[in-house]
Amino acid sequence: MKAGKEFLKDKLIEFQRTIAELEHSRAEDRNMFQEKEKALCLGLLDILDAFENIDETIEAKQDEFDKTARMLSKNIRSVHKKLIRLMKSGNIVKMEFHDNKARMDYCKIVDTRKEPEMENEAIVAVIKNGYVNKQDGAVVRKAEVITVLNE
Repeated sequence: MKAGKEFLKDKLIEFQRTIAELEHSRAEDRNMFQEKEKALCLGLLDILDAFENIDETIEAKQDEFDKTARMLSKNIRSVHKKLIRLMKSGNIVKMEFHDNKARMDYCKIVDTRKEPEMENEAIVAVIKNGYVNKQDGAVVRKAEVITVLNE
């Protein structure tokens, strides 16, 4: 009888260790997946930035385009819109600054300017758009901005 209890006790301890190891392994796998997902997302955001730069160039020179260039620019814009929709389907959206103020948790300030008619920390220009996960509010990438700094 005593040997049976010891056997059951040993089996219970073994199962508890196995459960703990599996839970630890699962947590590591989850973290690794999230890191890979974030790296992929940041790569897609770099591509999105490139499309935005191309779009600005197209806007500036659109009047000079011939038929082929207009068609190409239309196709480029189409791919850009598809990438935006893909990001939105993953709950990744561009940051909006309704009060036009830079917040350290959402922005990386890359430069400052003196603008006497504006308040300190007001955003003068957005160099790189920032993105958030609208599902949980987590910052995926901070916006790179130029702000006002009046001494």
